[in-house]
Amino acid sequence: MTPAAQQLPDLTGKTTSEALTILSNYGFKFPTKTRGKYETFAHSDGSIIHIRPSGEIVRTGPKIKTSQGKPYRRRYDQNGNQIQFIPGANTHNTGEILIL
Repeated sequence: MTPAAQQLPDLTGKTTSEALTILSNYGFKFPTKTRGKYETFAHSDGSIIHIRPSGEIVRTGPKIKTSQGKPYRRRYDQNGNQIQFIPGANTHNTGEILIL
């Protein structure tokens, strides 16, 4: 099954209002705003979308466990491709940003 975070269209260049409509249409709900002012949207499959105060989108899939049993979430870019974690590299930037 493909996580909802991977199925979203590219939100780059969309307004916040447009992005919220798309997130809603894909089944994401707004449960919280973090202390760091990230807006967090959750999907019933466990996918999470964060909108940073800068407008950057962070897409993560449902929690999965490593072979050691440690849970983590895969990150996806604006095209739904998994972002590979490379120690010491900037692997947190998704390349997807809204117009604020």
